[in-house]
Amino acid sequence: MIKKAQQMIVFNALTKQQSFTKAAQLLDISRTQVSKQIQQLEERLGVQLVQRTTRSFALTEEGQRFAVHCENIASEINDAESELLEVSDTMQGLLRVGIAQSFARHHIAPFISEFHEKYPQLDLELSLFDHRVDLIAEQLDLWIGMTDSPPEGFVARHLADCHFVLAASPDYLARNGVPYTPEDLSDHNCITYYSRERKDNVWSFTKATTDDQENTNVQLKVKGNFRVDSADAILDATLTGNGVGYLATYLLEKEFSEGKLVRLLPDWTLTQHMPLYAVYPRYKFLPKKVHAFIEFVRHHIGEPVYWDNVLR
Repeated sequence: MIKKAQQMIVFNALTKQQSFTKAAQLLDISRTQVSKQIQQLEERLGVQLVQRTTRSFALTEEGQRFAVHCENIASEINDAESELLEVSDTMQGLLRVGIAQSFARHHIAPFISEFHEKYPQLDLELSLFDHRVDLIAEQLDLWIGMTDSPPEGFVARHLADCHFVLAASPDYLARNGVPYTPEDLSDHNCITYYSRERKDNVWSFTKATTDDQENTNVQLKVKGNFRVDSADAILDATLTGNGVGYLATYLLEKEFSEGKLVRLLPDWTLTQHMPLYAVYPRYKFLPKKVHAFIEFVRHHIGEPVYWDNVLR
């Protein structure tokens, strides 16, 4: 099939240029190659397409009919490339993006109108979920997700590291007391993230020492009466006084400054972090619409990410 198309393109160039030499120059091949391609085409079809002598060139009746089809094929190829380049250059068409649900709600959805103002002819289709995704099966162009093990066979571009903080509401602390060490959490109702892929019921802490000794590291299994597979639901339950929340900092805005939450164990660092990646299929040339959305996300989250200001 490829050889057939190649021969038809050469024949179309010959009929347009009315010269083997000029056809060769147009296609950037040798005159001998043009002649060979036409000869092979005629042999394959069993029909003489060109009458030629050293000084004259003319299409046979069969060659004239065949030339119409070859012109159509060449036009289709040129139109397909032009349409693709036009869409790519003007950012038209559909972009399908999967995004971690809570992250999208806080840091993507509020700014979608800004993206559309910049690319008004680009349609955006967002799928929000927290599970590990199969980009090919779900027909996604891009996945913005949090994972410590990006899927193999895809490009995974690191965007940021999401950190965590321990917090509880003033009401909960008034009823249950304040934990001052990680070990104190054994006496508290701890709200945990729990899904088919992650069970975050083991919390890790580290504390820097004042001398040259190694840092103090603590890892403990916590328990509580509420497990959920939504980061936003953990924040909501923490705000309403259900227990102690191990909260991603990207969820927080003014909860500490407005007194809605109290940061716990401020001398300890929570060692869990969750990398944020832009994951997409391997391309020889990355589609401009995919690149544009990645840069849109990077612009809004900043470097370093702005939401970690709640820790300062």
